[in-house]
Amino acid sequence: MARSGPRLIAECEPQHALLLAWPFSGSDWHPVLAAIQQEYAALIRTVLRYQAVYLLVQPGDSSAADAFGEVDGLVLIEARYNDTWCRDFGPIMVEQSNRLLALDFLFDGWGGRYRSDLDNRINSTLARHPEFSAVSFQKRKQVLEGGAIDGNGRGQLLVNRYWLRQRMTASSEADALDSLRTTLGVDEILSIDIPPLDGDETDGHIDTLARWARPDCIAYQSLIDNNKNNNLKEQLHKLNEIENVAIDFVELPCPEDLPTGLPASYANFVLINHAVLVPAYGSTVDQQALERIAALFPDRSAESVDARVLIQQGGGPHCASMQIPALHQSTYSK
Repeated sequence: MARSGPRLIAECEPQHALLLAWPFSGSDWHPVLAAIQQEYAALIRTVLRYQAVYLLVQPGDSSAADAFGEVDGLVLIEARYNDTWCRDFGPIMVEQSNRLLALDFLFDGWGGRYRSDLDNRINSTLARHPEFSAVSFQKRKQVLEGGAIDGNGRGQLLVNRYWLRQRMTASSEADALDSLRTTLGVDEILSIDIPPLDGDETDGHIDTLARWARPDCIAYQSLIDNNKNNNLKEQLHKLNEIENVAIDFVELPCPEDLPTGLPASYANFVLINHAVLVPAYGSTVDQQALERIAALFPDRSAESVDARVLIQQGGGPHCASMQIPALHQSTYSK
């Protein structure tokens, strides 16, 4: 029987494109603009070997067009935005009635830390763009950032309750979880309660801590503090005490040789068609992380992507991107 309500589409499912935003001089990237644009260009070229890229560019900024020229699969979309963290302000896609629905949640700059008025309008811009003409967009009144959730496509959602309490202060924890369950169309929410990594201003997004590698396997970032690491492992393994849950857990190496205050996480990998993109932070364990993640995805090519500049602003390639699923496509409802 077909599902009547929404179903959160997992990142591992086929994709139409990957959404990114080109760094520009009017953002926090200004002091390292050349370096971050070079890093983004390398990331985009890697993705283009596997699938299309939708790249947000500031009106009048020709630097992205100059960097790439005419490249198959690259679509430049002019829009005004505050910053480049597409994971948190991009559309969250669900399948409903065998069609693609883009949920446009509120984005408040991670609890008001940063200006976000332009970022919060990006989905309205996308809804009017020809590339999204077959996608239905729906505004939601709740605050939700894409990096705070991770679904396995089988009705289970992974979240960090620590983030939930910081962001959804207007409702109880139970009500907030129920809202996520209904809105995203998941059957079960699996939650941990872990403070954020040092330097993480998202209040503990799950994509810095633990991610689905398969519907029955979670890869998690080992933490430099033994007590915190043991707490994370204990909470994750307790998930198997939930009825109908049997999960394998794989620990990712800790880049403890990096400067303190950088929330570098190999759990910030990106899944695209036929490949997994693994961040490299300039740590001695980068190669070990690449090999461990490659083993988790034997049917995908494991590609190392430089994230040494990205991490200076507290994020990685997953934070910087949002997948656009490849369901066959369908108006913007408020």
